[in-house]
Amino acid sequence: MSRYRSYGKLDDPFVTEGDTFFLRMNARLRPNQLKPGEVALSKNGRMNDDGTWQPRKGLSTLFGSITSGTDAIRLPYVIQSASRSSGVVTIVLDDTPSLSFIPGENITVADVDASIDGTHALASVNFTTKTLTFANAGSDTTFTVQDASVGNTSVCSAGNSIATTINYVVTAASRATNVVTLTLQDTPASEFVVGGTVHVDDIDASINGSHTITAINTSAKTITFNNPGGNATFPVKSPNVGDTSVASTTENFTLNDDGVNAVYGSAVYSDASSNNDDYIFSATNNLAVIIRLKDSALFKCRYEAGGETVDGPVGMTQGFDKMFIFRSRKTTLSASPALNSIGISSASQSGQTITVNTSTNHGRVTGDFVTLTNLGNWTVNPNDCYQITKISDTQFTVTMASSQTTTFNVSGARVEYFEDFTRVDRGTYTAPQYLTDTTATASSGVVTMDVVNHGLEIGNEITIRNGSSPFDLFVNQNAIVTSVSDEDGDNVNDRFTFNLGVEDVSLGASLTASRQLAIGKGFIHMPAAPWGQFHQRRLWVPYWFTSDASPTDRNNRSEIVASDILDSDTYDRIGNQFTITAGKSDFLVGIQPFTQDTLAIFNRKSIHLMTGVSGSLADVKTNVVTTEIGSSARKSIVQVANQILFLSDQGIYAVEFMDEYNLRGTGTPLSESIQPLVDRINQDYAHLSCAVYFDSRYWLAVPLDSAHGRGDATKLNAIIVYNFINGGFESIDQVNSTEFAIRDLIVAREGAQNALYLTTEEGGVHKVDGFEGGDVVSLTAGQAQSETIPVVSQLTTRQYDADSMDRKTFSRAELHVKSNTGFSTDGNIQFITEDPDSTTQSTSISTLLGSNLPDSEEASVRLRVNKRGFGVQADFQPTNGRPYLRSAKVDARITDRSTTSVS
Repeated sequence: MSRYRSYGKLDDPFVTEGDTFFLRMNARLRPNQLKPGEVALSKNGRMNDDGTWQPRKGLSTLFGSITSGTDAIRLPYVIQSASRSSGVVTIVLDDTPSLSFIPGENITVADVDASIDGTHALASVNFTTKTLTFANAGSDTTFTVQDASVGNTSVCSAGNSIATTINYVVTAASRATNVVTLTLQDTPASEFVVGGTVHVDDIDASINGSHTITAINTSAKTITFNNPGGNATFPVKSPNVGDTSVASTTENFTLNDDGVNAVYGSAVYSDASSNNDDYIFSATNNLAVIIRLKDSALFKCRYEAGGETVDGPVGMTQGFDKMFIFRSRKTTLSASPALNSIGISSASQSGQTITVNTSTNHGRVTGDFVTLTNLGNWTVNPNDCYQITKISDTQFTVTMASSQTTTFNVSGARVEYFEDFTRVDRGTYTAPQYLTDTTATASSGVVTMDVVNHGLEIGNEITIRNGSSPFDLFVNQNAIVTSVSDEDGDNVNDRFTFNLGVEDVSLGASLTASRQLAIGKGFIHMPAAPWGQFHQRRLWVPYWFTSDASPTDRNNRSEIVASDILDSDTYDRIGNQFTITAGKSDFLVGIQPFTQDTLAIFNRKSIHLMTGVSGSLADVKTNVVTTEIGSSARKSIVQVANQILFLSDQGIYAVEFMDEYNLRGTGTPLSESIQPLVDRINQDYAHLSCAVYFDSRYWLAVPLDSAHGRGDATKLNAIIVYNFINGGFESIDQVNSTEFAIRDLIVAREGAQNALYLTTEEGGVHKVDGFEGGDVVSLTAGQAQSETIPVVSQLTTRQYDADSMDRKTFSRAELHVKSNTGFSTDGNIQFITEDPDSTTQSTSISTLLGSNLPDSEEASVRLRVNKRGFGVQADFQPTNGRPYLRSAKVDARITDRSTTSVS
């Protein structure tokens, strides 16, 4: 074909420009300034090692939504009978009480009798007879209790009140003409009523406290109350800086013990005893939900046997053979995450009730969770997670949602479970004292030990340390002393009892337990912390709150404290406590292990290095790396080779090793090439962002607004992907649904190979790039069933301008595509010109070829553009399959050489 349309002094040869490979995205520069291999936009795409661009694989679901969409608050226990004798009230409950009922702590009684309704110190609890006692003066009597058929129900609950406080974040507060107006982050619920009470905290001394509501505007999300004083606008505290300004009211309990209404954190647990077993732990409001990745088996465990809850975002991590749930202002929860497994000797189902007999004492109690595996011979699959409803030493029953009648095949069948989470030690620091009885007995779940000078009192906590069978099944389990007595009449208490789910021991067996003894002033238990980081056999935590039984705020956000070596419970607040910023206006965000002897400390506005953190901490030094930038999101901090990447207010940065393991900052953000996209990150929620390194890529989940400054992204809805091999950002990944919200990114093993997973706010566990046919996701609370959503991918090339400022006529174009294995290919192609601005009508591959491009076939798709302009971009949006785009080119010829200016 001729290179010229015509010949003469203004000859205009065709010029061909295009790309034969695709490497990275650049959204900052004008599209005609991009280099070969750079693209203006890559959405839901991957740029492969051979230079091709391809739509990403979809998400696959390992487990769907676990939230119910309903309220879930700790359940009070129904009172079956109540009586008073000799100044002691005895209450019999309808069900076995949980371990949250602890002698010495408070219980609340409601709807029995005015003389005993209210809060009392629990004197004793008997888990076998389901009875509670507390001191109460008055004449001997048997009270009339109300059951569920009489309207009110007589109930008893652990704690100080059978009610809950509902907190709302205050985003603005002002006073005008003696009226205070509060603007809330969310629409106030029906519990806020005119004439009712609103409680204000952490705003200003003149308005903090309780007030009578005078007006409510649900549309504007405002509440007003009368308050004398001058006109003022009060500063409020946001959720990402420690304290939060809140308005709250009180609501009665919603009785839904099994409801899961939120997922607040997740983490991977790797079983060191197995080459193939990784588990993902998710912390919901009232229990931990655990997924085994190799077979998607479900497990559950409680917090303090149902006596604790999680009510906000948590930090979770594995270390020292434990899984920790850090709860900021509340005592940290921990559990030994080792899976317990017991053989099943027989099992059957009648109706909805499954009866299981175990080969040995299972050690479970009513209310515990168990998972049944490998049961055979069924019509409806019974292999699932259940809560025990009835129990004996080697038998228990559970209730299945579906009915059937069968005797199961139990060859290879097991009962598997994880131990419940419990609070770490708190209060005054104590050291263990060991108590041993070689003739300990057990009867109906009550263990009796005779130890001279044991020094225990009712309500003390002990830990099982050692024992012969059957006590050896309960090593490291905690128990509460239920009675102390004089065994031999010498006026010295040398006997004590406690409850334990152990089989009867009548002849006596060896048992060693430990109690705690107070020691030195400089040591403390683990302080309440929002997160923790393991390094050099120590746990490093922010020292923001105390380690008291009810932690208090230390009003300092720049201090950290380290545990003793291999001891997450012991902290030297004198020798192992460090202040990072020396009182400047800055606060701690995260800690990243850097080398064997160094920690990188990320504050909000600065970065520091702590050196000398191995061995003794006596010579630790802290040095400033930079005061120009800091991190805005703890979970975005990731080390990759000689770099540490993190999200800051200005974008994604990297600090790197230079010489001799010195850490040096960088003046230009790594995300400089995609700054317009980074500018869309909603900074009010950026602290939720999380990241991992996997498959030579840095994956960063962020709240991405629909447009700069829109502020409509309140959850993690997008993943920014940086490709280290290509040296640039290759994609913005998003699920095509506004309901999809990422909680965490996790690298874990499914079998013998690592993979990337994400968890969602609804509790779903999804494998990234795990499915060829779209995103298989669970979006709706209360719906575990997944749905398939198409992956909407798009590639917009750089602008081709034929290296000339003249206007051109773009006559034809060509794209080289190849179908991936197993799918035919189709997609829409259009061209975008500038000056004059226009977009061609979209055409499809199937229209150009007469049909979809068949499986594994390739083609050069040629089409006409017939547009004039300064430059042109090709836009490719696949609609079927995951085709490889190998190259794109456009033919142009210069036109309109007039010297007259045009617009």
